[in-house]
This record gives sequence, structure tokens and C-alpha cells, in this order.
Amino acid sequence: MSVGAVALLLMGIGQVGAEAPPPVIHEQRLDDVGAVSIGPEPSKLTVSHRGLPTGSFAEVTDLASGRTIIALVEADASPGGNDVGRLSAGAARALGLGQGGTANVRIRPAVPSPAEQAAVRSGTTVARLDAPARLLAALRRRLPTPAPVSQPTPIPAPTAKPVPTAPARPSPTPKPVPAKPTPVAARGRWFVQVATLSDAARAAALAKSVDGVVRSAGRLYRVQAGPFATRAAAETARASIARRGFGDARIIAQD
Repeated sequence: MSVGAVALLLMGIGQVGAEAPPPVIHEQRLDDVGAVSIGPEPSKLTVSHRGLPTGSFAEVTDLASGRTIIALVEADASPGGNDVGRLSAGAARALGLGQGGTANVRIRPAVPSPAEQAAVRSGTTVARLDAPARLLAALRRRLPTPAPVSQPTPIPAPTAKPVPTAPARPSPTPKPVPAKPTPVAARGRWFVQVATLSDAARAAALAKSVDGVVRSAGRLYRVQAGPFATRAAAETARASIARRGFGDARIIAQD
């Protein structure tokens, strides 16, 4: 082979090396289940996990109730023991959990809209549909065994746990407990619509914590705080409820 041919060959190899694209690093397809500790930050909706980058967003599902929210990923807090991550107190409250302790959850990456990202950063709860019972059962089977989980301090709940009166019926409609008297004219006509839940027990507990009522709508339960005599009083209550993580709370009037 001539010197010219060797030079052309070396030039070609150099060009191939220069034009070769950098290796593509694929995003990790993380879908983790396990126990998380609950931190003390009440105003944040954050989660930490060693497999997710700081500043991204994650979908967190409570494996007990199926409730799912979007949380901002913060720097790894180096959870101890068998914990897979750490929730802020605000994120735990948005999931219906109490303060302190640990809880079993599912964590996976999420790509919320810009508006949802801004809401989460400001401390407003962005919820997703509750995980169905069949999916929850499959996720619980993935939990490490044994996996003792200390129970967080529960949200105040009614003394009597609501139980469907006829579980054999295909569409049980348990009555919410406790129910406020329906006549509202004597106290006012303004309410704060806090949340709509699919679980009667959670709805009753939330209603009690905001001094409100539960109204059944088919298989859903609307939690409303009030009634209030004036719209100004309802506005004050709505602001307080929003600071507790229910940024979508709104004022409604009932005749």
C-alpha cells in the first residue's frame, strides 16, 4: 500500500471518530416500592430517592390507600435501614398519612405539565387517580419481607369506622360518618369544597379535621368545610385549608 493510500485511510478513520455521536444515556426506568421515612417539612411536597435526579418529579402512591400525588425530587437524604427514600411532612399529609414514622409507597418518575410543576413547587397538591385495588395488591407483593413499618401518627378519624351495611351487594353505598345536619339556613350557605375522594373513611376523617361535612355523589364523597354565614368567612377558611395542602379548594354556595 502506498504512503498516500495509508494517509487517506488514517484521515478516514479520524473523520469517523470525530463524527461518531456521543453515547446516549437512557433515563432509568425506575419503579420502586418500599418503606419511606417521613420528615418534618410541612410546607414542602418533596420526596428523595437515590435513583432519581434532584429537581425532577416523581409519582408517589400510598400502598395502603392507593392515593397518588406528584412530588418534587430533592437531594437524597440517605435514608437508613431498609428505607428506599424520604417524604416531606407536606407530601405525607397530601397522601393522607400522619406525621413521623414510615409508610410503604411506590415511587416512579413523572413528567407533569409546566402548570403542575409550578403548583407542586409552591406547595399545592397535584393528585393523580387513586391506584386500583388489583394494582395495589401486585405492588404490595413486591415489598421486601419482612418489612416492619411503624405506623405514622394517624389523622384524626371518627370513633366508629364506617363499614358497608351490605358487603354482598355489587354496589355498596356506605353512608359517610359522621354526617352533619342538612339544614344550613340557620348557620349559613357558604361552603369550601376541599376534595373529592373515593374512600368513605378517608372522606369522613378529612371532614372532621376541617370541621366540615361529607356529601355522597354515587361512589365518590365530596368533603366540604362549613357552612359559613358569610363569603368572607368562607374565604378565610379556604386560605387556611389551601395552606394545609389543598390548593384546589374552592368556595361554593348552596341554597
